[in-house]
Amino acid sequence: MTDPQLLDTRRAGILAQVTELRRALAELTEDYRALPASGLLLDTEGIGALITPAYCVAGAREVFEEATIELDAAIDALDRAGTYTSRLRLAVFD
Repeated sequence: MTDPQLLDTRRAGILAQVTELRRALAELTEDYRALPASGLLLDTEGIGALITPAYCVAGAREVFEEATIELDAAIDALDRAGTYTSRLRLAVFD
């Protein structure tokens, strides 16, 4: 595909998908934040303390935060690519 407008349409579609994924991840992260206060998880004391539910939830939230940073970077990159792609035009020969 060599048409810049078609490429830009595809880029915009991917940008919308990544933006939606970022929103869904933010919602999931908030749900994980609420999980310890739900009363459904019980921490255990002693030898197994390193793998308690609170530790697992904290680990998942940390990974989600890292993923959010990466998705923010992808959104920024796709947006900047649009700035450049919008400047391209096909040559028209009469």
